[in-house]
Amino acid sequence: MKKLNILKTIVDILWILSMFSVPLILFMSVFIFISDDISIFNIKINGLEINETSLISKFILSAMLLIYILLIYCIYLFKSILLSFQRLKIFDEIVIVNFNKIGYLLIISGIASGVLSFIYDFFYSQTIHLEIGFSSNLLMLCLGFFFIILSETFKMSKKLKEENELTI
Repeated sequence: MKKLNILKTIVDILWILSMFSVPLILFMSVFIFISDDISIFNIKINGLEINETSLISKFILSAMLLIYILLIYCIYLFKSILLSFQRLKIFDEIVIVNFNKIGYLLIISGIASGVLSFIYDFFYSQTIHLEIGFSSNLLMLCLGFFFIILSETFKMSKKLKEENELTI
């Protein structure tokens, strides 16, 4: 239980720190479309420096900010899962649903982030490069599938637990 408390504390700190960035994200989202010059901000997302003022770059930047908000929502869902674990409601339906949601949101975020990075690179760098190694997008995909598998595992475990409780 001590490890669970440590993890919950870390996730709570991460949640609090991410809440400070939400007003900045909202300000940036509005500022992107109002201003013609976004180069006053040094914006770097997934290794891409975004300083173009075209409509495509504004769309890409807004989509990246939306992906960031999805990841903050994943932290919130994970925080609620850990709270259920602390209350010893391990096979609760909300845990299974939240694991599944986190999985799909991470998959969507990983794919969208990769596609948007590729599009920005293609339009503005005029180059396509292949990198071999670990990327955050690949890691998000793997974690997304892991959370979906974890959801299915918890669903099967809940069913087995219910059947076991019915057996005399």
